[in-house]
Amino acid sequence: ALNRDLDIQAISLEPYRGRAEALALTLKNYREQGFTLVFTTDQPNRAKTVLAGAEIFAEVEAQENHSAGAYLAQGNLGGGFVLPVQKLAVVSDAELFGVARLKLPQRRFMEGAPVATVLDLKPGDYVVHINFGIGIFRGLTKRTVDGFEKEFLFVEYQAPDKLFVPADQLDRIQKYLNPGDATPKLNRLSGGEWQRTIAKAKEDAKAFARDLVKLYAQRKQVARPPYGPDTPFQSEMEDTFPWVETRGQLQAIRDTKGDMEEPYPMDRLVCGDVGFGKTEVAIRAAFKAVQAGRQVAVLCPTTILSEQHFNNFSERLQPFGTKLGLINRFTHADHRREITEDVKKGKVEILVGTHSLLGKGISFKHLGLVIIDEEQKFGVKQKEMLKQLRTEVDVLTLSATPIPRTLSMALMDIRQMSLINDPPPGRLPIRTYVRPYAAEIVREAILRELARGGQVFYVYNRVESIGHVAEKLKKLVPMARIGVGHGQMTEKELEPIMVGFIKGDIDVLLSTTIIENGIDISNANTLIVENADRLGLAQLYQLRGRVGRSDRQAYAYFLYSGVADATTNIPTVMEANLAAAGGTKKRRPTLSEGALARLQALQEFSTLGSGYSLAFRDLQIRGAGELIGAKQSGTMMTVGYELYTELINEAVATLKNSVDGELPSDADVRDPLASVEPLPAFEVPVIALLPDNYIRDHSQRLYYYQQMMSARTEGRLGEVQAEVEDRYGHQPTQVHNAFAIMALRIRARDLGIEKIDARQGRVSVSFKDRSTVPPRAFSIMGHKNRDCYVTREAFIWPFRGEPIQAIDKMLAVFAEALEEVEQDRRELSSRM
Repeated sequence: ALNRDLDIQAISLEPYRGRAEALALTLKNYREQGFTLVFTTDQPNRAKTVLAGAEIFAEVEAQENHSAGAYLAQGNLGGGFVLPVQKLAVVSDAELFGVARLKLPQRRFMEGAPVATVLDLKPGDYVVHINFGIGIFRGLTKRTVDGFEKEFLFVEYQAPDKLFVPADQLDRIQKYLNPGDATPKLNRLSGGEWQRTIAKAKEDAKAFARDLVKLYAQRKQVARPPYGPDTPFQSEMEDTFPWVETRGQLQAIRDTKGDMEEPYPMDRLVCGDVGFGKTEVAIRAAFKAVQAGRQVAVLCPTTILSEQHFNNFSERLQPFGTKLGLINRFTHADHRREITEDVKKGKVEILVGTHSLLGKGISFKHLGLVIIDEEQKFGVKQKEMLKQLRTEVDVLTLSATPIPRTLSMALMDIRQMSLINDPPPGRLPIRTYVRPYAAEIVREAILRELARGGQVFYVYNRVESIGHVAEKLKKLVPMARIGVGHGQMTEKELEPIMVGFIKGDIDVLLSTTIIENGIDISNANTLIVENADRLGLAQLYQLRGRVGRSDRQAYAYFLYSGVADATTNIPTVMEANLAAAGGTKKRRPTLSEGALARLQALQEFSTLGSGYSLAFRDLQIRGAGELIGAKQSGTMMTVGYELYTELINEAVATLKNSVDGELPSDADVRDPLASVEPLPAFEVPVIALLPDNYIRDHSQRLYYYQQMMSARTEGRLGEVQAEVEDRYGHQPTQVHNAFAIMALRIRARDLGIEKIDARQGRVSVSFKDRSTVPPRAFSIMGHKNRDCYVTREAFIWPFRGEPIQAIDKMLAVFAEALEEVEQDRRELSSRM
């Protein structure tokens, strides 16, 4: 029987946390005392390297003649221990490397419904109909046509023009996005103005596409030796990642490594929400470059972020012998010269720093990879230098909210993009509040956070008056320990503040936006931003990412000093009391429409992983800007961002797929608008829609109309239908009809059909080009249905029963007839 009182006298090893000298001394003492050393590790190659530094050479298996020695064993223990009686010491990765390989079980959180699309239409939005131009969407409406209820999109044009677009033509409608805040001009439904505008946009798109493809071709023509497969050290380094990689993170890593193994330079954008693991992608790419004997430059927009990255990269890569350097404004001149010389000689393999890395004084021996964090933070001059780098070395760009220009390029397939949308295990969405500034809100928010032992970020972005804000906070919360930090402080002034906040000696960090990148403190879970209306959307989003980096609920307060406008402003209690007493109060300045839209977007996109969506909203609010020049910006204003992007996409695809990389003449370029040409029009006497008692949410219903009507293959349509049924349950007849008709339209398109009218007991078929249909095909169909006949305008197929089934049968017979004619043609050709 097992003796439950057995004491084996085991002693836990001290947590050395990677302190190599202390561990080496301990192991030496054990060896002198005759202890057997067993190293349990998942990283044998790395372990051998570390042990060799302590002059310990471990064997993989114990030999019979060895009573004492050092041995490696495959394993993953949480910590080491010693058995003094048995003279055995077991050492784990936790002691060797400072961290054990900790793989936490993956948890998934469903925090409400995901944002369907940032391009959701709302009544009052400007829209573009590709055939009729720019109008105002007034909502969904139902109308009875030929005795059957149908759903339409009501669009207003220049008075008195109105358009009712059938829901099955929703793919004709796009939300109007433009490169500025100007209100677009509404079109007329007649007069030909829109057709002239589209013709000009096509020509601009072709010219712009040529410029883009030339840039693309330049990069493809630059050859470099491809990186080889991962080394054993690469795998062991990746195993030190202490968390579970998310699905999106793993895909981004695979994409990046795949690019590096190509024979031409990489230019990839990794877009992931704040704290979703973009840095890990960069670390693995950097180590792969170092393993191939190439140097890496890590560019950061701020000094604090460069310090954070240097610490993160060092913690992961220094144990593998990687030499790192840091250059920023805190780097002493003598140390800077030393690092610069080591970089030139190749002794520093990874150099982290701010934009000074792009200066003439920095010369790399063999630069292979440039990692850029938040490219939008760099100036025009730096961006031009980075643009030149892209044709010479691999470039990996990290961004939580990519600027519209960067995002636009990615969407147009000129840059490759990877999305990390999965939240890390245990992460909760940040509760976001947009309010007019009030001292009561500030006091309550700070006291609530301090009461649960947390810390607070308070952002005020004006250095000259930040001292007054500090005094105000001290009066509001006298018990709080407040520290002040901003970018004009010296290293000696700023470092104690930051270190004190990190250690918990400071409760409230009052700072400018210098904290928007790089500060990672899990205990700080309340953010207050004063004058939030004066900051950009991407900047506000980055600031919000400073909190919520643990499993504790986080709060963000965006406070503005103005009021929204005369119609939307809700008076404060003080204003209401003054009004009731007949008094007056000086009205606060009106909040601009753009500022209000930015703040509302932050409140709307508070779900996890919404950084990518927020970038689209940023695009919607302030536009794409100049992609290459002002001319493109002007063209976007006339047709809208989305349609112009589609025109460019098609032109780019045509040029990139041209033979031998030669740019074809204009006559050979397919009409860019072809990709947005409509499917065949159908007039079918059945109820086919997504009823509001099935999908109750207006925006969700529009979203699934968009998904259904934009499908161009039956496979994609099936995916959408399966998603709808999975989310909303068994589909009623009208929903089933809507998907069935859409599938028939896709089949009809492939057969060259332009329109089908199935009313009055007959299927009337019109063709895009009647001359391309062999007369014998009609004859073959006549044998299948003796009642069918051909008129000057259409082919008529009479039927009885359900119209959807009749169209399905007619299309099948027509496809068979065309195949039979083609087979006869092939047989005849073979005989000749």
